[in-house]
Amino acid sequence: MRHLLKVVPLVAALLTPGGAASQQAPGTAQGDIAETVTTGSGPVRGTKEGAVAVYRGIPYAAPPVGNLRWRAPQVPARWSMTRDAFAFSKACPQAGGPIPGFPPEPQSEDCLYLNVWAPSPRAAKPRAVMVWLHGGGNINGSASVAPYSGYSLAAKDVVVISLNYRLGALGFLAHKELGRERSNGASGNYGMMDIIAALKWVRANARAFGGDPDNVTVFGHSAGAWNMSQLEVSPLARGLYRRIIAMSGANFGPSGSRHGIAMLSDAEAAGARLAAHLHAASLADLRALPADRIVQVPATVWPGKNLAGGVLGIVDGYVIPGDPYTRYAGGKANRADLLLGYTAAESDGAAPASAAAYMGEVRDVYGDFADRILALYPARSDAEAIQSQARLSGEVAFKWQMMTWARTHEKTRRGQVYFYRFSHTPGIGPFRKLGPGHGAELGYVFDFPKRAWRYAAQSPEKAALDVAMIDTIQDYWVNFARTGDPNGTDLPHW
Repeated sequence: MRHLLKVVPLVAALLTPGGAASQQAPGTAQGDIAETVTTGSGPVRGTKEGAVAVYRGIPYAAPPVGNLRWRAPQVPARWSMTRDAFAFSKACPQAGGPIPGFPPEPQSEDCLYLNVWAPSPRAAKPRAVMVWLHGGGNINGSASVAPYSGYSLAAKDVVVISLNYRLGALGFLAHKELGRERSNGASGNYGMMDIIAALKWVRANARAFGGDPDNVTVFGHSAGAWNMSQLEVSPLARGLYRRIIAMSGANFGPSGSRHGIAMLSDAEAAGARLAAHLHAASLADLRALPADRIVQVPATVWPGKNLAGGVLGIVDGYVIPGDPYTRYAGGKANRADLLLGYTAAESDGAAPASAAAYMGEVRDVYGDFADRILALYPARSDAEAIQSQARLSGEVAFKWQMMTWARTHEKTRRGQVYFYRFSHTPGIGPFRKLGPGHGAELGYVFDFPKRAWRYAAQSPEKAALDVAMIDTIQDYWVNFARTGDPNGTDLPHW
């Protein structure tokens, strides 16, 4: 949903006292060259950063430019000379920055690249692989933003991979002309196909980096987690991963509604509106337009107020064959072990201007159910309306979705399920005052540099707790990736 972008800002102050954090391990020297690794497309060399080798900007698909815009990802061109994998690729085109509070990154349609953090030296036994999918409503985000460094997790003896995938209308546009280009008549979901192509790359190349292609965990937050719930019902993703860690994002709302996935006919209608807005009379005209014009189209035009789900996925009959909830409930989901959860203070919407504005929005969204909703989420004053809106939006967009995923998965016996509710208030940044909102656990999963926690926490005791929480959360996540069970020595039993 487009309003997934209205999240607690992860400002640069979360990272270091002086601004954005480095993706390099603290205390290591730049310029140390890691061993050359031969991928299916050619050899690459990265940098050695402490006990981790880092390979940035490896292409997993051909650039989706020109006639390849709005087509399934193609195999990248091969190379014979060793390729320097020292720098991240540009982000996929988007309006604004990759995370609220961060400036825009350099952008290009030539953005289908991934990054690998691999412990060094190699172990005798292949390591578990963790593949990160960033959030951002499938409209914003990138794999190169500083908070998503895989260094700290890789230092715990797993291989970590992050990737870019097409966003916004460049990643999810549906159009009747696009459907006529494909034998299956489907269009849209190009960003989802990018993720699947990257997972195929991981399966083919993980062993070259010391990873186990048969032990892959996909983990992600917000839209990244939403995409994983769609992977679970896609036959194209079957066998490409073994486990999922999903943080605050799932797709189990009614298809065709503003809280669910889009239907193809509605998404194609939105595509026609976008083309008309851009004065594009044909698909050729659309492909000739600069990417920045396409991603700057207002949300009221594409995908439109009642097509928020079109940003995040489309029931196209191919990538996503049918309604996710129905397929899951019918036992048609892929098998995987799940670790799912949400934060205690999730909210996906801006505060209403007044109780009257809140009640009007509820009646607009819920129609005949509005009175029952207002009885549960009342607005007898403006202050109460703010509280009710935050609770309602968080429960509709995140909490109900995550609980439904967990319960349906357990009921259909598709694998193990572990669930969490993250209620700890971080001691840094805006969370100190706002509580454990959307994304509050990310600092612990990725270990935003420990010195930031010490400098910015409210007290030495709070700082010590925050730092200890990093190892606890990371150990849970890594243990689950290795074995399907988050439990381990010296951890509270889950």
